[in-house]
Amino acid sequence: MLYLEAVGQDSDQRGRWPIAGSDPLILGRSEDNDCPIPWDPQVSRKHAELVLERNQLRIRCFPDARNRILLDGRLHAQVVLTTDQECQIGRTTLKMARHLIATAGLGILDDGVSERGTTTDHYVGSTDYRVAIVSRSAPALWLSQSDEALAAEAVRILRQVVTNADLLVVLECENVKSSDRPQVVHWDKPPEGATRSFVSRRLIRNAIEDAETAMQVETDVSGEPVTGGRWAFCVPVSSAASRAWCIYAGGVLGEGEGYGPRLKASDLKGDASLTEVVAQLVGAIRHVRSLQSRFAGVQQFFSPSVMSAVAMTPQPMQNLAPRETDVVVLFCDLRGFSRMVEESSDDLHGLLRRISAALGVMTHSIIELDGVIADFQGDSALGFWGWPIELDGSLAACRAALRIQRIFELAASDDDLSEFQVGIGLSSGRAIAGRIGTRDQAKVGVFGSVVNVASRLEGITKRVGVPILMDSATAMQVRELPDSEGRCRRIGNLQPVGFERAIDVYELLHPPGESSISDRDIAHFEGAVAAFETGDWEKSRELLGTLPAHDRAGDFLLLQIAAHNYQPPSGWDGVIAIESK
Repeated sequence: MLYLEAVGQDSDQRGRWPIAGSDPLILGRSEDNDCPIPWDPQVSRKHAELVLERNQLRIRCFPDARNRILLDGRLHAQVVLTTDQECQIGRTTLKMARHLIATAGLGILDDGVSERGTTTDHYVGSTDYRVAIVSRSAPALWLSQSDEALAAEAVRILRQVVTNADLLVVLECENVKSSDRPQVVHWDKPPEGATRSFVSRRLIRNAIEDAETAMQVETDVSGEPVTGGRWAFCVPVSSAASRAWCIYAGGVLGEGEGYGPRLKASDLKGDASLTEVVAQLVGAIRHVRSLQSRFAGVQQFFSPSVMSAVAMTPQPMQNLAPRETDVVVLFCDLRGFSRMVEESSDDLHGLLRRISAALGVMTHSIIELDGVIADFQGDSALGFWGWPIELDGSLAACRAALRIQRIFELAASDDDLSEFQVGIGLSSGRAIAGRIGTRDQAKVGVFGSVVNVASRLEGITKRVGVPILMDSATAMQVRELPDSEGRCRRIGNLQPVGFERAIDVYELLHPPGESSISDRDIAHFEGAVAAFETGDWEKSRELLGTLPAHDRAGDFLLLQIAAHNYQPPSGWDGVIAIESK
C-alpha cells in the first residue's frame, strides 16, 4: 500500500493518507481536504492536487496556491514523487512511502517464558543514567548566549558524566597543521598548587583531520596500561562554524572503578561516547548560530520558502554569491509622490507613514510570491526572480504585479493608500544577481540591461496610460496563465529615449471578471496595432473606435496617428519613438 506522509516542524504535526486508484486527491490547510495540513500557515486552503500514476505520485499546485513545491533545491508548480522521495511545501515535508501489511497472528506468553526458553530481567546501569543526565541538560546548551557560555555549559555537563577525568577543556583549533597552539575556549582550572595539565597537539590533530575521536593510553613496553599512567581522548565538534572546536578529556589510570592498571577498553570508550553526544549537541548549536549569523544581513530580502531552500543546500552562502542567471525584474513606482511631498510639507511624519505603507504593499507582494527585494529608490521598489533559486518561469512576477496593482486600485477607502496610483514594468533576461557587502553589512543586487528595460517600461506606462507593461519574453510566459488569473495584449514596438533598439511591449491585464477590457476588446486592439504597424491607419482607427471610451491604450495609439496628420510618414517602420523618460 502506498501512502503520502506529511511531517511538520513540531512532533505533533504529522499526517498519513493512503494513495490508491486514479481519482485525484486534494491537499491543503482546510480540514475538509482529502489530505489536510492544518498546522502550516504557508499552505493554502486548497493547495495541490494529487494523482497516482503507475506507482508515481504527481503533485500539482493550484494556480492560486500560496507557495510552490520545493524539490532538489528548486521551486516547482508540479512534481512527480517516487517511493521514499521527499519534497517540501511551506514548512511541511511530504514523502511517498510504501508500507507492508503485517498478517502474523498474536500470541500470549506467561511472564518469564518465551518460545526459546526463559527470560532474565536486566536493570539499567550507570551509563544509562549518564545518558539521561546529558539529555536533561541539553536545553541549557541551547539557552547559552555566547560561544564561551556554550563551552562552559558543555564542560559542566561532562563533569557530571565523565567523572574520572581530571582535565576537561574545549579548544579552538583554527589550523592544526601549523605550529600555532590551540586556543582555550573554556577550561575549569584546578585549584592552586595542583599539578600542571597538558594536552597533546598530535592527539588534537588526529581528531580534527580524521573527523573522529582520537584516544591514547600510557602503556608499558608490553603494551599494557600502567598504574598511574595517563589516558586522554579528543572529540571533534562538527559544525559549519568558521573555527573548529574539539573537546579534550584526560585522567590517570587507577583513579576510579574500571580505571585500574588493567584498563577496560569499554569503560574509556563509554566516556568517549558520552562526550561525542555532547559534542554533537554543541556542533548542532554552533551550526544553527552560524547560519543565523550568515543570513542575518540578507534574510529580510527573501520569503521563508526561499530562505528554507537556500538553508537546505550543502553550502548556503555560496548560493548567495553573485552569479549570472536568468531573471525576471519587476520595477514598481508610485504616482503622485512629488505632488504629495509638496502638499504634506507640514506633516512629513504622516507622509513617511503613507509611503512606508505603499512600499510595504510592493515588498509584501514580491516576497509572498518568492521574489527577492533588490532596492528602494524613495517611492519605488525593485524586485526580481531567478536568484538564489533558479527561475521557473515568469508567472510569479506577473502574479505579484497584478496583486500590487489590484491592491492600490481597491484602496480608495484606505487613508494611507487612497491617493496613490502605481506603474509597473516587467522584463526578462540575463543578469548578475547576488549578495554584495560584508558579513555584517549586506545588500542584494541585480545588474544588467534587463533592469534598465524594466525601469523604462515602468516610465512608459505614464505615456501609454496603463498600469503594467512588459517585454515580449515575459509576455510569452503570461500566455500560459489561465484566463482566471490574467491576460496580456500587445501594445506595439516602442523605442525609449536613449535606446538603440525598439522593445516589443505588452500590457498585463486582469482576468475578464476583474477588468473592463474584454477579450473582444483585446482582439480589436491587437488588430488595430497590426494595421497601424503596416501603415493601414484607416483600418487601425476603425478598430480603435470599437474600444471602450476609458481604454487609455487606445487613446495612446490614436494620438500617434493624429500626431502624423493621420498618414504614415515616409519610410514608416511601425516603431513608436518615446522621446522622454
